[in-house]
Amino acid sequence: MSIASSYIRNSLFAALIALLALGCENNELDTPAPGAYIKMPLGGFELELNDTLVLAPKITYEVDAQYSWYLGDELISEEKELSHISKELGKISYTFIVTSPRGADTLMIPVSTIIIIDFKEFSLGTAKYDLGTGGTNHPDGFYSKGLIFPSYAPSEDQWVGFGLSKLRSNSLSNLSPSLYSAFAPLSKDSIFLIYQEPLSPEALAMHFEDNMLRRLSSISVTNSTFAYLFMRNGTDQVSRFGDEASANPLDWFLLTIKGYDEKGILTGTVEFYMADYRFENKKKNYIIGEWTDIDLSSLGLINSLSFSFSSSKNDGQGLIQTPPFLCIDRIKIIE
Repeated sequence: MSIASSYIRNSLFAALIALLALGCENNELDTPAPGAYIKMPLGGFELELNDTLVLAPKITYEVDAQYSWYLGDELISEEKELSHISKELGKISYTFIVTSPRGADTLMIPVSTIIIIDFKEFSLGTAKYDLGTGGTNHPDGFYSKGLIFPSYAPSEDQWVGFGLSKLRSNSLSNLSPSLYSAFAPLSKDSIFLIYQEPLSPEALAMHFEDNMLRRLSSISVTNSTFAYLFMRNGTDQVSRFGDEASANPLDWFLLTIKGYDEKGILTGTVEFYMADYRFENKKKNYIIGEWTDIDLSSLGLINSLSFSFSSSKNDGQGLIQTPPFLCIDRIKIIE
């Protein structure tokens, strides 16, 4: 082989090596930075005391990736996954960082430890509801996880305050709805609170035992079936909500929730419309007909909570005509 041929062959080989190296370099440059995501509820995860949650972010383009978990400014782990155990009430926020030679991505993951009062410890047996006429599990009413729900029930006809029920019906053709039924989808043997406003709501306010102060995150409510159908259909004496033939079709049904500290001092008020027919666009008019969360965090630290109603439907003496009933579930305590 001539010197010229050998030179040409070596040059071609060197050029091929250079092209391959350039291709590998370009492939590395074309690889994106890693991305991180995790599926979680809006506002973050919620756990009860002593629950465990494995936080496992999904990573894209994680070649040569490294991981860091921070709580505040403290590095607590360099593993890809983190196991969280809820040990005390409150909210924390983890920072997860994934890095590689091509970049980094960050996730903020809030985790709240809460107490959920959902009445699962109660059993009504064959009964559909319990108003406390035969006694309750606490001298002052129904008791669950530190909260007392007073009931005044010398008889069923005289009952006011709180009771337990598992009745549900969202049928619009129900001609004789129970007073103690929730307007919500059917759920097998799931128990909730039913409430009828007494003359003095503060006298039968739900409250924490031993003057304890707690912060509530939220409470879930829906209308009773009886109240829902009353507002939707009306009666022979009272027109339905939004009836254009009535003197005032701009109807509403307002729930007012008040928080009090251990000395009975008002800490705050939250208002929530259980029905509202005052919109210019009538398609926006509504009656609450499913479990709906109300944010109660603005009430601060409280010992008791009262519920009262007002409505556009009142009689000649100013007494409310809309049935003052409420269904309650999933009370969340965050502190």
